[in-house]
Amino acid sequence: MQKSRQLIHIRHGIKKGTTTSFIHEQHFPTTNPFVLWEHFTSKTPTNHNLNFHGHSGIEAISYPLTGTISHHDSTQQHHHIKSGDIHIMTSGQGVIHKSTTIPQQSISESIQLWTALPTANNSEMCQPKSQLFTKHHLPLVEDNHSTTKVLIGRYHQYASPIKSHCELILLDIIMASYSTWCFTPPKHYLSCFIYLKSGISYSANNKLMPFQMGLFESSPAPIIITTTNQSSRFFMACAVPLKQPLITNQHSVHSCKKNIDQSKVTINNLIKTINN
Repeated sequence: MQKSRQLIHIRHGIKKGTTTSFIHEQHFPTTNPFVLWEHFTSKTPTNHNLNFHGHSGIEAISYPLTGTISHHDSTQQHHHIKSGDIHIMTSGQGVIHKSTTIPQQSISESIQLWTALPTANNSEMCQPKSQLFTKHHLPLVEDNHSTTKVLIGRYHQYASPIKSHCELILLDIIMASYSTWCFTPPKHYLSCFIYLKSGISYSANNKLMPFQMGLFESSPAPIIITTTNQSSRFFMACAVPLKQPLITNQHSVHSCKKNIDQSKVTINNLIKTINN
C-alpha cells in the first residue's frame, strides 16, 4: 500500500460566538495560500446579520450546509446562497458586503474559506467580482464507499465550473464506515488540509474528531483517509503555495503595506457611499 502524506498538526480552532476559526496570521507560512477557514454553527430560529464591511486581496468562498445566506456587495450583486451552493467573492482592490444568514428549521451552518490573491497578473488588486454557483452545477462523484462533491478544481476527471485565482482544489467527501478514500493531488499542490465535520476518520495513524483541522506535510505523496465503525464527512483543501509575502489587517490580506493602504482608502470610500 502507498505511504500516505503525513499530518504535521491537528487544530481544534478558536470559537467566538457562533464561529470557530482555524487559521490565523501566525499560521500563514504553513497554510499559504489559505488565510482563513471558519465554521459557522447556530441552533436558534433568528437570522444572523452582518452589516456592510470591507475586504481586499482575498478570494472568499462561502458554502452553506444548512440554511440560506443572503449576500449583497458593492459589485451590485445580490445572491441567495442556498444549502449546497457555492459563492465566491473576489475582493481584489477592495469590496464591501453585508449578509444575512437565514436558518432552516432553527439551524444555520456554513463553511467559509479565504485564499490570498496572487500578485501574478495583478490579481491581488483586480476589479472585484461576485459569483454564485448552484449545487446542480457541481460534480458529484460516487463510488462503492464514498461520495465526493467537487466544489472547486479537479478531482480525477471531474472538474468544477468554478475558477479560482489560486490553483485550488476543494472537496466535500462523505465516507462509509470501514472504507478508504485516496487522492493524489497534482504535483505542486503542496499546501493541504483536512477538516472533519462529522464521524471519525484516520490519516497516517492519526485520529481525527469532528471540528478538527489536520494540516498535511508539504509532500507529493497521496492523501489516504480511512474509517472504522463510523461513517464520516470531511472537507479536503489542496493548493499551490504563493511565492509572495502575506500580511494582514484582519479583514484584508496583501503582499505589501502599500497595497493594504491603497485598498483601505478604496474600502473607506465605498463605506461612505453607503452612509450618504
